[in-house]
Amino acid sequence: MKNYSKITPEGTKDYLAMESRAIRCAEKRLSAVFKSKGYEKVMTPTIEFFDVFNRDSSGYNPEDLYSLTDSYGRLLVLRPDSTLPIARLVSTRFQNARLPLRLYYNQNVFVRQKNLTGRNDEATQSGIELMGAYGLRADLEVITTAVEAIESCTSADFKLEIGHAGFFKELCKKLNVTDEIVSEIYNCVESRNFVSLNNILDKIGKSDVTDCIRNLPRFFGGLEIIEKAKQIDLGEEGKKSLDYLKELYVLLGNAGLSNKIVIDLSLVNRTNYYTGIIFKGYLQGSGVSVVSGGRYDSLGAEFGRDMPSTGFGIETGALATVMLARNELDEEKTPEIIVFGEKENIVKALEYSKNLRANGVYCENSTFETLEDTRGYAISKGIKKVCVVGKTVREEIL
Repeated sequence: MKNYSKITPEGTKDYLAMESRAIRCAEKRLSAVFKSKGYEKVMTPTIEFFDVFNRDSSGYNPEDLYSLTDSYGRLLVLRPDSTLPIARLVSTRFQNARLPLRLYYNQNVFVRQKNLTGRNDEATQSGIELMGAYGLRADLEVITTAVEAIESCTSADFKLEIGHAGFFKELCKKLNVTDEIVSEIYNCVESRNFVSLNNILDKIGKSDVTDCIRNLPRFFGGLEIIEKAKQIDLGEEGKKSLDYLKELYVLLGNAGLSNKIVIDLSLVNRTNYYTGIIFKGYLQGSGVSVVSGGRYDSLGAEFGRDMPSTGFGIETGALATVMLARNELDEEKTPEIIVFGEKENIVKALEYSKNLRANGVYCENSTFETLEDTRGYAISKGIKKVCVVGKTVREEIL
Protein backbone atom coordinates (compact mmCIF):
# COMPACT_ATOMS: atom_id res chain seq x y z
CA MET A 1 0.00 0.00 0.00
CA LYS A 2 1.30 3.43 -0.94
CA ASN A 3 2.29 5.62 1.99
CA TYR A 4 0.90 9.18 1.94
CA SER A 5 2.36 10.32 5.26
CA LYS A 6 4.57 13.04 3.72
CA ILE A 7 2.00 14.87 1.57
CA THR A 8 -1.30 16.65 2.16
CA PRO A 9 -4.58 15.48 0.60
CA GLU A 10 -5.63 17.03 -2.72
CA GLY A 11 -7.30 20.37 -2.20
CA THR A 12 -5.41 21.15 1.02
CA LYS A 13 -2.06 22.77 1.81
CA ASP A 14 0.33 23.57 4.62
CA TYR A 15 0.63 27.26 5.50
CA LEU A 16 4.15 28.41 6.29
CA ALA A 17 5.00 31.16 8.77
CA MET A 18 4.49 34.16 6.46
CA GLU A 19 1.29 32.72 4.97
CA SER A 20 -0.10 32.03 8.43
CA ARG A 21 0.88 35.53 9.51
CA ALA A 22 -0.93 37.01 6.49
CA ILE A 23 -4.14 35.12 7.31
CA ARG A 24 -3.96 36.21 10.97
CA CYS A 25 -3.43 39.80 9.86
CA ALA A 26 -6.42 39.66 7.48
CA GLU A 27 -8.66 38.12 10.14
CA LYS A 28 -7.59 40.74 12.69
CA ARG A 29 -8.39 43.65 10.37
CA LEU A 30 -11.67 42.16 9.16
CA SER A 31 -12.78 41.42 12.72
CA ALA A 32 -11.97 45.01 13.74
CA VAL A 33 -14.29 46.33 11.01
CA PHE A 34 -17.08 43.93 11.97
CA LYS A 35 -16.83 44.67 15.69
CA SER A 36 -16.80 48.41 15.07
CA LYS A 37 -20.24 48.01 13.45
CA GLY A 38 -21.75 46.07 16.34
CA TYR A 39 -21.23 42.51 15.07
CA GLU A 40 -20.48 39.80 17.63
CA LYS A 41 -18.41 36.71 16.93
CA VAL A 42 -19.91 33.22 16.89
CA MET A 43 -18.34 29.84 16.20
CA THR A 44 -20.11 26.75 14.88
CA PRO A 45 -18.80 23.16 14.92
CA THR A 46 -16.49 22.03 12.15
CA ILE A 47 -18.60 18.85 12.04
CA GLU A 48 -22.35 19.18 11.45
CA PHE A 49 -25.12 16.69 10.84
CA PHE A 50 -25.70 16.05 7.13
CA ASP A 51 -29.32 17.13 7.63
CA VAL A 52 -28.23 20.77 8.02
CA PHE A 53 -27.15 20.78 4.36
CA ASN A 54 -29.47 18.12 2.96
CA ARG A 55 -31.94 20.61 1.48
CA ASP A 56 -32.53 22.03 -1.99
CA SER A 57 -31.65 25.53 -0.83
CA SER A 58 -28.09 24.56 0.13
CA GLY A 59 -27.05 23.94 -3.46
CA TYR A 60 -24.69 21.15 -2.38
CA ASN A 61 -24.75 17.63 -3.76
CA PRO A 62 -23.73 14.81 -1.39
CA GLU A 63 -20.61 14.21 -3.48
CA ASP A 64 -19.52 17.82 -2.82
CA LEU A 65 -19.26 17.17 0.93
CA TYR A 66 -16.67 15.56 3.17
CA SER A 67 -18.73 13.01 5.06
CA LEU A 68 -18.20 10.70 8.05
CA THR A 69 -20.31 8.99 10.69
CA ASP A 70 -20.52 9.28 14.46
CA SER A 71 -20.51 6.39 16.96
CA TYR A 72 -24.28 5.94 16.42
CA GLY A 73 -23.92 5.62 12.65
CA ARG A 74 -25.44 9.05 11.97
CA LEU A 75 -24.16 10.85 8.89
CA LEU A 76 -21.99 13.89 9.54
CA VAL A 77 -20.18 16.34 7.25
CA LEU A 78 -17.41 18.89 7.54
CA ARG A 79 -19.25 22.21 7.16
CA PRO A 80 -19.12 23.44 3.53
CA ASP A 81 -20.72 26.77 4.42
CA SER A 82 -21.10 29.01 7.47
CA THR A 83 -24.48 30.60 6.75
CA LEU A 84 -26.60 27.47 7.18
CA PRO A 85 -25.02 26.49 10.54
CA ILE A 86 -25.51 30.06 11.78
CA ALA A 87 -29.16 29.95 10.68
CA ARG A 88 -29.45 26.71 12.69
CA LEU A 89 -27.72 28.35 15.64
CA VAL A 90 -30.00 31.40 15.59
CA SER A 91 -33.18 29.32 15.39
CA THR A 92 -32.19 27.22 18.42
CA ARG A 93 -30.08 29.48 20.64
CA PHE A 94 -31.42 32.98 19.88
CA GLN A 95 -35.15 32.30 19.93
CA ASN A 96 -35.96 35.26 22.18
CA ALA A 97 -33.19 37.60 21.03
CA ARG A 98 -34.05 41.12 19.90
CA LEU A 99 -33.72 41.55 16.16
CA PRO A 100 -31.75 42.32 14.15
CA LEU A 101 -28.87 40.06 15.10
CA ARG A 102 -25.40 41.09 13.96
CA LEU A 103 -23.05 38.10 13.92
CA TYR A 104 -19.61 37.49 12.42
CA TYR A 105 -17.28 34.52 12.10
CA ASN A 106 -13.74 33.41 11.20
CA GLN A 107 -13.69 29.70 10.40
CA ASN A 108 -12.82 27.08 7.79
CA VAL A 109 -15.19 25.48 5.29
CA PHE A 110 -14.71 22.26 3.32
CA VAL A 111 -16.04 21.57 -0.20
CA ARG A 112 -14.83 19.06 -2.76
CA GLN A 113 -13.87 21.42 -5.58
CA LYS A 114 -13.85 20.39 -9.22
CA ASN A 115 -10.48 20.34 -10.96
CA LEU A 116 -9.04 23.57 -12.37
CA THR A 117 -11.26 25.85 -10.26
CA GLY A 118 -8.22 27.41 -8.58
CA ARG A 119 -9.76 26.82 -5.13
CA ASN A 120 -8.72 24.55 -2.28
CA ASP A 121 -11.14 22.08 -0.72
CA GLU A 122 -10.36 23.64 2.66
CA ALA A 123 -10.76 27.42 2.79
CA THR A 124 -10.58 30.01 5.54
CA GLN A 125 -13.52 32.42 5.58
CA SER A 126 -14.54 35.50 7.51
CA GLY A 127 -17.96 37.08 7.18
CA ILE A 128 -21.07 38.61 8.67
CA GLU A 129 -24.75 37.71 8.92
CA LEU A 130 -27.30 40.48 9.48
CA MET A 131 -30.39 38.53 10.55
CA GLY A 132 -33.84 39.99 11.05
CA ALA A 133 -33.33 43.08 8.85
CA TYR A 134 -35.02 43.78 5.54
CA GLY A 135 -34.82 46.44 2.85
CA LEU A 136 -32.44 48.94 1.33
CA ARG A 137 -30.91 50.05 4.63
CA ALA A 138 -29.82 46.50 5.47
CA ASP A 139 -28.56 45.71 1.97
CA LEU A 140 -26.63 48.97 1.89
CA GLU A 141 -25.03 48.22 5.26
CA VAL A 142 -23.88 44.77 4.20
CA ILE A 143 -22.48 45.80 0.81
CA THR A 144 -20.69 48.88 2.15
CA THR A 145 -19.31 46.77 5.00
CA ALA A 146 -17.92 44.29 2.47
CA VAL A 147 -16.13 47.12 0.65
CA GLU A 148 -14.87 48.65 3.89
CA ALA A 149 -13.62 45.26 5.10
CA ILE A 150 -11.63 44.62 1.92
CA GLU A 151 -10.21 48.17 1.93
CA SER A 152 -9.07 47.71 5.53
CA CYS A 153 -6.78 44.92 4.31
CA THR A 154 -5.42 46.01 0.94
CA SER A 155 -5.14 48.90 -1.49
CA ALA A 156 -5.37 46.54 -4.48
CA ASP A 157 -7.98 47.47 -7.08
CA PHE A 158 -11.32 45.99 -6.06
CA LYS A 159 -14.55 45.55 -8.02
CA LEU A 160 -17.91 44.40 -6.71
CA GLU A 161 -20.46 42.91 -9.09
CA ILE A 162 -24.10 43.07 -7.97
CA GLY A 163 -27.15 41.32 -9.32
CA HIS A 164 -30.53 40.06 -8.16
CA ALA A 165 -31.46 36.41 -7.62
CA GLY A 166 -35.07 37.23 -8.54
CA PHE A 167 -34.12 38.20 -12.09
CA PHE A 168 -32.61 34.83 -12.97
CA LYS A 169 -35.34 32.92 -11.13
CA GLU A 170 -38.00 34.67 -13.18
CA LEU A 171 -36.09 33.88 -16.37
CA CYS A 172 -36.01 30.19 -15.47
CA LYS A 173 -39.74 30.18 -14.62
CA LYS A 174 -40.47 31.36 -18.16
CA LEU A 175 -38.70 28.29 -19.57
CA ASN A 176 -41.35 25.86 -18.24
CA VAL A 177 -38.81 23.05 -17.72
CA THR A 178 -38.12 20.62 -14.90
CA ASP A 179 -36.26 21.56 -11.72
CA GLU A 180 -33.44 19.25 -12.81
CA ILE A 181 -32.88 21.19 -16.03
CA VAL A 182 -33.08 24.49 -14.15
CA SER A 183 -30.37 23.19 -11.80
CA GLU A 184 -28.19 22.28 -14.78
CA ILE A 185 -28.67 25.79 -16.20
CA TYR A 186 -27.70 27.33 -12.85
CA ASN A 187 -24.52 25.24 -12.72
CA CYS A 188 -23.56 26.15 -16.29
CA VAL A 189 -24.11 29.86 -15.76
CA GLU A 190 -22.26 29.93 -12.44
CA SER A 191 -19.28 28.01 -13.85
CA ARG A 192 -19.40 30.01 -17.11
CA ASN A 193 -19.69 26.74 -19.07
CA PHE A 194 -21.46 28.27 -22.05
CA VAL A 195 -20.86 25.31 -24.37
CA SER A 196 -22.95 23.04 -22.14
CA LEU A 197 -25.43 25.86 -21.51
CA ASN A 198 -26.04 26.33 -25.24
CA ASN A 199 -26.57 22.58 -25.67
CA ILE A 200 -29.26 22.65 -22.97
CA LEU A 201 -30.94 25.73 -24.43
CA ASP A 202 -30.88 24.25 -27.95
CA LYS A 203 -32.99 21.36 -26.67
CA ILE A 204 -35.48 23.75 -25.04
CA GLY A 205 -35.93 25.75 -28.23
CA LYS A 206 -35.48 29.31 -29.38
CA SER A 207 -37.30 32.13 -27.55
CA ASP A 208 -36.65 35.57 -26.12
CA VAL A 209 -35.88 33.94 -22.78
CA THR A 210 -33.37 31.38 -24.10
CA ASP A 211 -31.72 34.14 -26.15
CA CYS A 212 -31.44 36.25 -22.99
CA ILE A 213 -29.85 33.39 -21.02
CA ARG A 214 -27.36 32.76 -23.83
CA ASN A 215 -26.36 36.42 -23.78
CA LEU A 216 -26.25 36.93 -20.00
CA PRO A 217 -22.52 37.84 -19.99
CA ARG A 218 -23.47 40.92 -22.01
CA PHE A 219 -25.79 42.12 -19.22
CA PHE A 220 -22.84 43.73 -17.47
CA GLY A 221 -22.27 47.43 -16.81
CA GLY A 222 -24.23 50.36 -15.41
CA LEU A 223 -27.85 51.49 -15.32
CA GLU A 224 -28.22 50.89 -19.05
CA ILE A 225 -28.16 47.15 -18.28
CA ILE A 226 -31.32 47.53 -16.20
CA GLU A 227 -33.15 49.21 -19.10
CA LYS A 228 -31.94 46.52 -21.49
CA ALA A 229 -33.22 43.76 -19.18
CA LYS A 230 -36.62 45.45 -18.84
CA GLN A 231 -37.24 44.80 -22.52
CA ILE A 232 -37.76 41.14 -21.61
CA ASP A 233 -41.21 40.22 -20.33
CA LEU A 234 -40.49 38.89 -16.83
CA GLY A 235 -43.77 39.82 -15.18
CA GLU A 236 -44.22 41.97 -12.09
CA GLU A 237 -41.77 40.08 -9.90
CA GLY A 238 -39.02 40.33 -12.46
CA LYS A 239 -39.67 44.03 -12.90
CA LYS A 240 -39.60 44.57 -9.13
CA SER A 241 -36.21 42.88 -8.83
CA LEU A 242 -34.77 45.12 -11.55
CA ASP A 243 -36.26 48.28 -10.02
CA TYR A 244 -34.85 47.36 -6.61
CA LEU A 245 -31.42 46.66 -8.10
CA LYS A 246 -31.50 50.04 -9.86
CA GLU A 247 -32.39 51.88 -6.65
CA LEU A 248 -29.64 50.13 -4.72
CA TYR A 249 -27.08 50.84 -7.45
CA VAL A 250 -27.92 54.56 -7.36
CA LEU A 251 -27.61 54.67 -3.57
CA LEU A 252 -24.24 52.89 -3.68
CA GLY A 253 -23.09 55.49 -6.18
CA ASN A 254 -24.26 58.24 -3.83
CA ALA A 255 -22.18 56.55 -1.12
CA GLY A 256 -19.06 57.10 -3.25
CA LEU A 257 -18.78 53.57 -4.63
CA SER A 258 -19.67 54.20 -8.28
CA ASN A 259 -16.09 53.37 -9.34
CA LYS A 260 -16.21 50.01 -7.56
CA ILE A 261 -19.73 48.71 -8.33
CA VAL A 262 -20.94 47.16 -11.58
CA ILE A 263 -24.22 45.45 -12.41
CA ASP A 264 -23.97 41.82 -13.52
CA LEU A 265 -27.28 40.10 -14.24
CA SER A 266 -25.49 36.81 -14.97
CA LEU A 267 -24.65 36.42 -11.27
CA VAL A 268 -25.99 33.18 -9.83
CA ASN A 269 -24.82 31.17 -6.85
CA ARG A 270 -24.65 27.43 -6.21
CA THR A 271 -26.25 28.09 -2.84
CA ASN A 272 -29.90 28.38 -3.80
CA TYR A 273 -31.07 30.14 -0.65
CA TYR A 274 -30.51 33.63 -2.08
CA THR A 275 -33.76 35.50 -2.68
CA GLY A 276 -32.73 39.09 -3.43
CA ILE A 277 -29.54 41.06 -3.99
CA ILE A 278 -26.45 38.94 -4.65
CA PHE A 279 -22.88 40.12 -5.10
CA LYS A 280 -19.32 38.97 -5.71
CA GLY A 281 -16.07 40.89 -5.33
CA TYR A 282 -12.77 40.51 -7.16
CA LEU A 283 -9.30 41.77 -6.23
CA GLN A 284 -6.48 42.56 -8.60
CA GLY A 285 -3.91 39.83 -8.06
CA SER A 286 -6.39 37.07 -7.22
CA GLY A 287 -7.92 34.65 -9.68
CA VAL A 288 -10.96 33.83 -7.54
CA SER A 289 -13.86 35.83 -6.13
CA VAL A 290 -12.68 37.13 -2.77
CA VAL A 291 -16.11 38.03 -1.39
CA SER A 292 -19.55 36.56 -2.05
CA GLY A 293 -22.91 37.26 -0.45
CA GLY A 294 -26.48 38.40 -0.72
CA ARG A 295 -29.97 38.33 0.74
CA TYR A 296 -31.58 35.08 1.91
CA ASP A 297 -35.03 35.73 3.35
CA SER A 298 -36.38 32.15 3.29
CA LEU A 299 -33.56 30.24 4.95
CA GLY A 300 -34.47 31.00 8.56
CA ALA A 301 -37.92 29.43 8.13
CA GLU A 302 -36.29 26.14 7.13
CA PHE A 303 -34.75 25.98 10.62
CA GLY A 304 -37.87 27.15 12.44
CA ARG A 305 -37.38 30.91 12.70
CA ASP A 306 -38.65 32.93 9.75
CA MET A 307 -36.68 36.16 9.35
CA PRO A 308 -35.23 38.27 6.53
CA SER A 309 -31.44 38.04 6.44
CA THR A 310 -28.40 39.09 4.45
CA GLY A 311 -24.65 38.70 4.70
CA PHE A 312 -21.39 37.81 2.99
CA GLY A 313 -18.28 35.68 3.30
CA ILE A 314 -14.71 36.68 2.48
CA GLU A 315 -12.15 34.13 1.29
CA THR A 316 -9.55 35.08 3.87
CA GLY A 317 -6.82 32.93 2.34
CA ALA A 318 -7.20 34.53 -1.09
CA LEU A 319 -7.25 38.00 0.47
CA ALA A 320 -4.16 37.19 2.55
CA THR A 321 -2.28 36.03 -0.56
CA VAL A 322 -2.84 39.44 -2.17
CA MET A 323 -1.80 41.24 1.03
CA LEU A 324 1.38 39.17 1.26
CA ALA A 325 2.30 39.77 -2.39
CA ARG A 326 1.83 43.53 -1.90
CA ASN A 327 3.73 43.62 1.40
CA GLU A 328 0.69 45.01 3.23
CA LEU A 329 0.97 43.06 6.47
CA ASP A 330 1.25 44.60 9.91
CA GLU A 331 4.76 44.79 11.27
CA GLU A 332 5.33 41.89 13.61
CA LYS A 333 7.71 42.00 16.53
CA THR A 334 10.50 39.46 16.48
CA PRO A 335 12.92 38.52 19.28
CA GLU A 336 15.55 41.22 19.84
CA ILE A 337 17.51 39.35 22.50
CA ILE A 338 18.61 35.76 23.01
CA VAL A 339 19.39 34.66 26.55
CA PHE A 340 22.15 32.08 27.14
CA GLY A 341 22.55 30.47 30.56
CA GLU A 342 25.97 29.26 31.53
CA LYS A 343 26.08 25.67 32.69
CA GLU A 344 25.13 26.21 36.35
CA ASN A 345 22.69 29.02 35.59
CA ILE A 346 20.21 27.43 33.18
CA VAL A 347 17.21 27.97 35.49
CA LYS A 348 18.39 31.50 36.30
CA ALA A 349 18.45 32.20 32.54
CA LEU A 350 14.86 31.00 32.20
CA GLU A 351 13.80 33.39 34.98
CA TYR A 352 15.74 36.21 33.35
CA SER A 353 13.95 35.57 30.02
CA LYS A 354 10.61 35.52 31.79
CA ASN A 355 11.30 38.90 33.43
CA LEU A 356 12.31 40.42 30.09
CA ARG A 357 9.05 39.28 28.49
CA ALA A 358 7.07 40.60 31.46
CA ASN A 359 8.57 44.00 30.63
CA GLY A 360 7.53 43.79 26.99
CA VAL A 361 10.82 42.57 25.55
CA TYR A 362 10.61 39.87 22.87
CA CYS A 363 13.34 37.35 23.56
CA GLU A 364 14.36 33.76 22.97
CA ASN A 365 15.96 31.38 25.41
CA SER A 366 18.99 29.63 23.94
CA THR A 367 18.84 25.83 23.77
CA PHE A 368 22.46 25.54 22.61
CA GLU A 369 25.19 24.07 24.80
CA THR A 370 27.78 26.68 23.88
CA LEU A 371 27.87 30.46 23.66
CA GLU A 372 29.57 30.18 20.27
CA ASP A 373 26.64 28.23 18.81
CA THR A 374 24.23 30.70 20.39
CA ARG A 375 26.02 33.61 18.70
CA GLY A 376 25.95 31.87 15.30
CA TYR A 377 22.24 31.13 15.62
CA ALA A 378 21.46 34.72 16.70
CA ILE A 379 23.31 36.16 13.69
CA SER A 380 21.42 33.85 11.30
CA LYS A 381 18.10 34.99 12.82
CA GLY A 382 18.94 38.69 12.83
CA ILE A 383 18.97 38.90 16.65
CA LYS A 384 21.27 41.75 17.64
CA LYS A 385 21.96 41.04 21.29
CA VAL A 386 22.99 38.07 23.47
CA CYS A 387 22.45 38.16 27.23
CA VAL A 388 24.82 35.76 29.00
CA VAL A 389 23.51 34.73 32.42
CA GLY A 390 26.17 33.52 34.83
CA LYS A 391 27.05 34.76 38.30
CA THR A 392 26.33 38.12 36.72
CA VAL A 393 24.50 39.09 33.54
CA ARG A 394 26.45 40.55 30.64
CA GLU A 395 25.27 41.69 27.25
CA GLU A 396 26.97 41.22 23.89
CA ILE A 397 26.01 43.28 20.86
CA LEU A 398 26.41 41.26 17.67
